[in-house]
Amino acid sequence: MERVFEVEHKKVGVKCSAGTVRTYRNLYARDLILDMAALEKELVETKTLTQASEEIAENVSYIMAKEYDETLPDINEWLSSFSPYFVYTIVAQCIYMWRENLVSINSSKKN
Repeated sequence: MERVFEVEHKKVGVKCSAGTVRTYRNLYARDLILDMAALEKELVETKTLTQASEEIAENVSYIMAKEYDETLPDINEWLSSFSPYFVYTIVAQCIYMWRENLVSINSSKKN
């Protein structure tokens, strides 16, 4: 699943697939599925992210953007092109896309 949206007057594309889960695990030694659930829960309950969660959100956002556009620079350079609070916008879009993907998977299983 792919989506392009605007963040701070820049077009940002993100992509989520089975490869995204593997890439995230290989780069960060973390489980993307668990991290996405935790980010969503924290945002819904508190409307903000802890510092540790912000780093996870940055990593998730970067991996999904890198899956969409392999020519992106390294994560630090990419993050430097945005304001510190962009992560809330982009991770919200990533979570929305992630949820849509889960709904389509669940619908397929029911048929």
